[in-house]
Amino acid sequence: MAVVGLVARFLPPGPASPRTRDRPPPGYGVREQCLPFTAAAALGLAIPSPFAWGFCHPAEVPPGGRAFRSPVAGGCPERMFYIRDDSALGFARNAFAIPHEIQARIGPAPMPGLSFFDRADQQDQVKLHLPYVWRTAVGVNLLFLAPLNRPRPDGLTLVAGLVESDWYPNPVNLVLTLPPTPGAVHVAAGETIAQAVPVPAALRESRLDSLEPHRREALNLLDDMRGWREAHDRDRSAYKRLSRSRHGRLPEPAA
Repeated sequence: MAVVGLVARFLPPGPASPRTRDRPPPGYGVREQCLPFTAAAALGLAIPSPFAWGFCHPAEVPPGGRAFRSPVAGGCPERMFYIRDDSALGFARNAFAIPHEIQARIGPAPMPGLSFFDRADQQDQVKLHLPYVWRTAVGVNLLFLAPLNRPRPDGLTLVAGLVESDWYPNPVNLVLTLPPTPGAVHVAAGETIAQAVPVPAALRESRLDSLEPHRREALNLLDDMRGWREAHDRDRSAYKRLSRSRHGRLPEPAA
């Protein structure tokens, strides 16, 4: 998996972390001790917001924020969008500066930071553009999701999307649903805004068989279930002890 930057400098995706809180509360039973939970959180890559932006009442726009309204009629009249210019990232006035050598290769391609749907009934959503192009191996797609097990307190929600990134030659834009009034959104540059999980295209259409309880495969599974329950009775952290995967594991808490 790779990305090709369309700007001189950008904030790249990085490995997703199994940690969802810096300081989990003490005691047994916290979610950080649940391997399925942490393994899901660590899937794929964490995507940082490529610049600072927000959506709030005019009085809440932070110093240095460049405020503007959606150009499409039907948006929220009480709240405004804002972005922060960032000279280090070549981002200003809600647009990325594309180097001449890149433009010469791809053709004229203005690249906004935020853009909008051209329908009045979709003004509760905004597009966040990523300043790079993804490329995955043949037969591997990318599923773009909200950060797994990291819900935002402000109500901003990512709309999940599956991109055929093994051939699609254009930057991905993330579609985000804005919180209803009176909610405010403030996103820092580099803050994780989404998660990209590779998905084999061959597994996109899954088949499920329902096994009759008398079949050998079903009997073997029921026997395994009994053994598992006995192991769990002996050790309530048995799943973490017996799992064959190291993915998403966190260090054992101190005794």
